[in-house]
Amino acid sequence: MKVDELLKRFEWQQIPNTTGRFTLQKQDARVSVESLLDSTEVEIKQYPSAHPEELIHVVELEDGGLISYERKDATFIHTLNSLNMFKRKQWELGIISFSPRQAPDVNQENP
Repeated sequence: MKVDELLKRFEWQQIPNTTGRFTLQKQDARVSVESLLDSTEVEIKQYPSAHPEELIHVVELEDGGLISYERKDATFIHTLNSLNMFKRKQWELGIISFSPRQAPDVNQENP
């Protein structure tokens, strides 16, 4: 699944002052991660949040990823991210332990 597929299926807004980060409209806050993806081919990982009233759902896509914050009232804040922004946001949340700038280039072949 690709970022563009989700951009076409729902009404997303670009997050101000960002490139490659989008959020789902507030009226769709009750849409679960599973319903949003409508696919069994992707893995949904869950992580605790620094905010005790949230759970973070992370889905890696072919060209980026989805990060969703589930609140105690069963509503969500869904963010769709380009590859660079997806890695950066995971690092900011403490999900990955290395800075995206330090990540090995997966496009380079091993010598």
